[in-house]
Amino acid sequence: MMQEKAVELNELWETARYREIASVAFYTAGQAQTDDPGARALMKRLAAEETKHLRWLTEYQKHGDISSRPEKVRDLMASEYFTGADSLEGAGLQQTLVFAIKREQQAVDFYTRMTAIMTTAAGKVLCEQLASQELRHKIKLELLYERLFLKED
Repeated sequence: MMQEKAVELNELWETARYREIASVAFYTAGQAQTDDPGARALMKRLAAEETKHLRWLTEYQKHGDISSRPEKVRDLMASEYFTGADSLEGAGLQQTLVFAIKREQQAVDFYTRMTAIMTTAAGKVLCEQLASQELRHKIKLELLYERLFLKED
């Protein structure tokens, strides 16, 4: 049983790290796909955020407490109202934000689904923590979108 727990957690750590590495690469490559300076700056910032998250994962794996549940974060649900932005090619700032918000929502959904699949309490808690981290990223992007594009008259 103890070995199954270790295997499950190691596979989850590896999956999470892979997803973060892929996100860093995606946002780094995306900077070359647009002429919009705001979109490039946002993608550079997103790549840096994902790099920080990767470092957090590595440190958390070494020293974190996998028994403590994350604090609840209220989902703004704004991503459910966005359409378009299936690619970053030629995207402006608004399309880049929508794309990034949807990508973060996909990560939240992934870790939420993984929570149900995990067989150990530690695996479930880790998935909850990862989903919470991704939700925080999404909320930050949604609030930025609101400040930039939903100005009240």
